[in-house]
Amino acid sequence: MIRFGPAGIPIQCKGSSTLEGVRCCAELGLTAMEMEFVQGVRMGEAAAAEVRKAAEETGTWLSSHAPYYVNLCSKDEAKIKNSHRHILSSARITALAGGDITVFHPGFYQKQTPEEAFATAKKNLKEIEERLKQDGVKIRLGAETVGKKSAFGGLLENIRLSQQLDMVEPAVDFAHLHARGDVRIRGADDYKKIFDLLEKELGSYVKRFHCHFSEIKYSDKGELNHLVLGTSNEPPFKPFMKVLAENGYSGTVICESPKLDIDALTMKAEYERLVKH
Repeated sequence: MIRFGPAGIPIQCKGSSTLEGVRCCAELGLTAMEMEFVQGVRMGEAAAAEVRKAAEETGTWLSSHAPYYVNLCSKDEAKIKNSHRHILSSARITALAGGDITVFHPGFYQKQTPEEAFATAKKNLKEIEERLKQDGVKIRLGAETVGKKSAFGGLLENIRLSQQLDMVEPAVDFAHLHARGDVRIRGADDYKKIFDLLEKELGSYVKRFHCHFSEIKYSDKGELNHLVLGTSNEPPFKPFMKVLAENGYSGTVICESPKLDIDALTMKAEYERLVKH
């Protein structure tokens, strides 16, 4: 089973709250929504309880994206403290809202080697995990694959983090993989290779994967901006739907194109067409 939804409140939604967004997704026929805490977590516990109730009533699968101001590879104590706070607050409120995973950007290499950056990120994530466990927060932490070559968090790095930590799993952003050059995605074979790698290294993850999708504009240094489906065909969405339909994977596809819910519905329709055939 594949769930489709937008990164944030649907653009077709008349309301502007997360609660209204959940209800709007259900009205549109979408079954997932990623709550965007990218500028800070501003949802209180009471609001989270209301969102949880609405999600349960409508069958909407919730996730979240932690604030952008995260760099788990930093050597600056103040930045690390803030990074911990942003991920912890996102994870806690997401769990209260009934969400399954909180996605975050791992960080930047800066002047570190990839191995040094990995060690620093792992140390910080281990501390975050321990704090969440102490507080009884049950959630996955999604290390998003990054779109810039200067950023830490390539596919192999995030798989390795997942293998060495209890709560961390990759949040695969296919546009970022393509733009960064981790994998240049041209067709179904490229998507299948990615899922084969995930299954080989992480087993049942392909039955609960969480990913982002859009087309993307990029340069030699990586991503520039996300694009509407049908703009560049980089990466192409129809072969992705074909691989999902033919291989029995289960998970969530969050649309990050400028037409959030509209393009999510386009992907859902293509996926369902292929499943029926």
